[in-house]
Formats: sequence, structure tokens, C-alpha cells
Amino acid sequence: MALSFALALEAGRLASTSLLARTVGMTVFAAGLLAGALIVAVASWPRRAVPANPEADDEPDEPLLVPAAVELSPVPVAERPAPVVAVGNRSGDDTTPHLRIGVLGPLTVNGHAGALVPAQSQLILALALTRGGLGNVQLRRLLGADASNPKPADSLRQLIARTRRALGQAPGGREWIEHLGHGHYALHPDAWLDWREFETLTAAGIRRCEAPPLADALSLVRGQAFAGCYYWWLEPELVNTVTTRVAEAAETLATLKLDDGDPAAAVRAARAGLAADSSSEQLWRVLMRAEHAAGNLAGVRGVWGRCLDVLSDFAADGQPDAATAAVYRELLAR
Repeated sequence: MALSFALALEAGRLASTSLLARTVGMTVFAAGLLAGALIVAVASWPRRAVPANPEADDEPDEPLLVPAAVELSPVPVAERPAPVVAVGNRSGDDTTPHLRIGVLGPLTVNGHAGALVPAQSQLILALALTRGGLGNVQLRRLLGADASNPKPADSLRQLIARTRRALGQAPGGREWIEHLGHGHYALHPDAWLDWREFETLTAAGIRRCEAPPLADALSLVRGQAFAGCYYWWLEPELVNTVTTRVAEAAETLATLKLDDGDPAAAVRAARAGLAADSSSEQLWRVLMRAEHAAGNLAGVRGVWGRCLDVLSDFAADGQPDAATAAVYRELLAR
């Protein structure tokens, strides 16, 4: 455009030496202006963006809705495949693909703590904990170093592609990480999360005062919930809620078993709960009662000693609650 203007100006100057030349010069000058305007118009003409990837980030930049998006209410239990298989979705004669995510202990995918690289495990966990899935903007922020340093969009798409390959195909040839459109992703409906099933089983057991659902729920517990998960977005409220509900289920089951005259089952239930929450004094008390009901005074003393050791790191004064000490004295006095 600058070249066209320069040519027009020079032609007008040279032609200005005569009236006829001035007329020609003005004509050339005007033509140069018109050419320059056309060049500017063409250069600034809006071009329609064509996404190179159908899963490109096409959602608006919106505030992050995270662990507020984590819903803790129970969901119906669908038909769940019993086997736990390695990533690759094959185990023995069973050819049904599975995706089983465990958070009631160290994070596992299909029964393995190291089945995926850390970034892939974090992606799977974020999607598993959020009903309805997450958008590109949310995933980029979640998987970044912190909320102020989101993961680049290209890196996110590469991570999703690599994770899909590692997981294999879901039933019907679908992906375990599904693109729902408009940059939104969710896990396949057949993906299974132990916490969801735990909630459903315990709700049924407590509502009906039945031990079997509670026992099934506690069989899913492998230790402290979310052990080893140090993601910045994983809120303490969620971890505390899961831990508290495990302890409550264990105490309820142990009490039911004591009432049924089965102290051995009560001991197992209390210990399962303490594996998830060793600071629960209610569980220490019911465990001492269960050992006493089994006629094991040495077991009562052993439980009290372990209780003192553990609570020295949790209690404000390093000592158990007065109610716990009272149970111990009461049991030894019988």
C-alpha cells in the first residue's frame, strides 16, 4: 500500500508542469489512493476460523467451577464388572473393557497405583470426581501448576490423546474420555469410582440397618482416602468428608456385629475404619469393646496402647478423650 501511495505522489508532481499534465497527475494520484484503500480492505477482511481439531477449545473463558463441582451424593449402582484389570482392559478370559478408579486409599486405576503417568492419573481423577465432566478451560486450570498457570491448550489435547491410548477403548468402541462437544469432556458412563459405590452401599445399609451392604462398602477401603494425591485443587473438605463417612460406616457395622454376638466381625470392621481414619476415637472405643467381647483382655490392652501412640500425634494435649479412657478403665474392671 505504501508503494502505491509513493507512485501516485511522484506521478502527480511530475505531471503538474502543465495544465494537462496536472489533470493527468490528479487522476493518477486518485488511482493510487483507491488502490491503497483496496489493499487495506482486503488485508483486514475477516477470515472464518476453521478448527484444526474438532475437540479444540471453543468454549468461552469462564470462571473455574472446581471442587464446587464435586458432588458427594450417592448414585445408583449399575451393573459393575467384578474383575479388576490392568490398563489395557484385559484380564484372563474376560474381554469386557473396564475403567475402575479407586480413591479409598492410594489412587489406583484398574487396581494399579502406577498404571498411568501422574498427569494422566490427575486427569482421570478430576473427571471422575465431577458429575457431567469438565470443559477445556476448567481442565487447563486444574492440570496447571496452580489456578494462575493453566496448562496450554495443545498440551491438554495431547494429554487426553495419550491417556485415551493408555486406557484402550470402552464398550462399543467408544473412548473412556469422551468429547461431548464444545470443548467439554467426561468419562464414559461405565467408568466406576469406588467412592460412589461406597456411598450407595452405606446409604442402603444405614437406612435398612443391615450389615451386608456396610461390609461390602468397607471391603472397598484400602487405607487413607486419596493417599498420595497432592493436587492443589483437591479440597480438604472432600477428603475429610470421605474419611468421616468411612469411619461412621465402620462404627455402625462394628456396633451391629457386636449386637449380633459376632465380636470377630466387629474387630474387622473397626480395624477397616481405623485404616482410613486412625484418629477416630469412636473406632478405638468400639475396637476395645469388640476385643473384650471376644474375651481378649490382652487385645484390649494392646488396642489401648496403639490408641495412645496414634493419638499422641493428633490430640491437642497428646492424650485420648476422657470418654475413651473411661471405656478402657471400665473394660479392665469387669
